Amino acid sequence: MSLTLKTLNPLLKATQYAVRGPIVQRAGQIDAELAAGTGNYPFKNIIYCNIGNPQSLKQKPLTFPREVLALLSAPHLLEKDLSSTFSPDAVARAKATLPKMGGTGAYTNSAGYDWARQSVADYITKRDNANSGKDLGAADKNSIFLTNGASPAVQYMLQALIDGPTSGIMTPIPQYPLYSATISLMNGGLVPYYMDESKGWALTVEDLTSSYDAAVAKGITPKALVVINPGNPTGTILSLEVIQEVLKWARAKKVMVLADEVYQENIYAADKKFHSFREALLGLGAPYANEVQLASMHTTSKGIHGECGRRGGYAELINVPADVMPDFIKLPSINLCPNVGGQIMVDLMLNPPQPGDASYESYTAEYNAIFEALKRRAVLSVRELNAIPGIHTQTVEGAMYAFPSLKVPKAFEEEAAKAGKPADTHWCSLLLEQYGVVVVPGSGFGQREGTYHFRTTILPPEDQLVDCVDRIKKFQTGIIEKYGPLEA
Repeated sequence: MSLTLKTLNPLLKATQYAVRGPIVQRAGQIDAELAAGTGNYPFKNIIYCNIGNPQSLKQKPLTFPREVLALLSAPHLLEKDLSSTFSPDAVARAKATLPKMGGTGAYTNSAGYDWARQSVADYITKRDNANSGKDLGAADKNSIFLTNGASPAVQYMLQALIDGPTSGIMTPIPQYPLYSATISLMNGGLVPYYMDESKGWALTVEDLTSSYDAAVAKGITPKALVVINPGNPTGTILSLEVIQEVLKWARAKKVMVLADEVYQENIYAADKKFHSFREALLGLGAPYANEVQLASMHTTSKGIHGECGRRGGYAELINVPADVMPDFIKLPSINLCPNVGGQIMVDLMLNPPQPGDASYESYTAEYNAIFEALKRRAVLSVRELNAIPGIHTQTVEGAMYAFPSLKVPKAFEEEAAKAGKPADTHWCSLLLEQYGVVVVPGSGFGQREGTYHFRTTILPPEDQLVDCVDRIKKFQTGIIEKYGPLEA
């Protein structure tokens, strides 16, 4: 029988991925009409704030890694005099890397180049030892696999863990929809635990225990706990103490921890610091360091590089039994290997120019300019959004997003209900149609019943971000004028 809507996998039908859902698809249609001159809308351009895609919003790529990648993609250039076009240390890095490769057009090992995995291991070791001020031991390249961004690493872990609806994956609410979508597609059991918005989206073991017990009562066995740090969409940074409490809890409940750490470079709050789950786990010592299973993910797509299209990422596994690995490696093997350009970009992200290198000063200047701009936008977003009636966001401590709460008039809620939509989805749809701003409704990330939110990136250039927030303010003010005052 052919593929039809009737024969389509029902798990696929049920899967939702809000950051590229119907509102974003509608934005693409409007964009095409505006480009063709056929659209009649009260705005001239669309501002996309739905996804963390920095370079689509005019963030320039860092020069040094692009030069090295260009040379490795076209190695014949290394035979020429490049002194007027490429930095000498980029040429030297490319020449040093090329012999370790089979060329960028050849398959690599299923887990990625051995040398690139060792590069990741060295970075992890240095990062965690420096952060902790202790010798926590060396990371093992054989426990690391490279991936096409962090998303496949998450999907591999969930594939390995889920064997049916009673396989529970504890997921933060709000969460990044990759998790709910993948769990749904794999017919697993999503076990929500709620971050406390009133306390800056705090994570507590009391909430974890409540969610765990509720799942067990329903016949679901929680097998893994997802933690996103810094938070997406919340922007919260977890303290070392909280992370260690979570790890102690995970040992007691015998659940694996999946640590999504892709925003580890995006730390804006002066009083906050990124601590990896690996650092926290090994710092606890035995029995925790020897027993808690941990998978940690990172990517080139976020941070300061913002190389989303390069699809580079990795995961490190800790305390996974050796006899599991031959079966686990089947997952990346089915896809043959991660793309070579992404593997190279991972190495370049983790090994930037050092003091004394020809590109060090220019690289540092580019890096710092991007970081400081993101930091300013985080502050600007919070200040301006919190000046809008009915909208309130917590401080954006890190990552790339704000997740404001949203209040709307009762009559607006009723209109949304008649249209068969959550009020925040209806609000986001009208915001697009009337003001050309694309944000994602909180219902796509999960939220406590009776509350509404939306997620917006902080990535547009500062002048465009000001325009974006101004459009949101005008829209929300118009909603209140049309539908009546907000309830206290």
